[in-house]
Amino acid sequence: MKTREIAHDEWSEFFDRVSGSLQGKQIVIEVDYPDLGAQIEVSKLSLNGLSYDRKGDAFIISTEVIEHLIHQPRKIFVSGDEDGFDGLEITTDGGGAHIIGFSEPLALPLMPATPA
Repeated sequence: MKTREIAHDEWSEFFDRVSGSLQGKQIVIEVDYPDLGAQIEVSKLSLNGLSYDRKGDAFIISTEVIEHLIHQPRKIFVSGDEDGFDGLEITTDGGGAHIIGFSEPLALPLMPATPA
């Protein structure tokens, strides 16, 4: 698994380009700050999109239920391989980090309808 940093001036374009291919993946967001420790913020929600708002200096993770905002992100790292990426780490001032993991939704076979 490789990890690489996305340059700040590429954030908007990069996430506009890859957001569609990640739509529908399940995500887990772990928030880790020195004064709070690591905590799971979001678990097993379906991703709608990822974007960076230059004007507001915020990274936005949009799910089926909530939007998770990361104000004043400083660095963004992606981890993955040639088939795509499976995680992000977004660091903030003060040593905080937001770690986002992606997975495929669980595919279950449909149950036949039962007569009423």
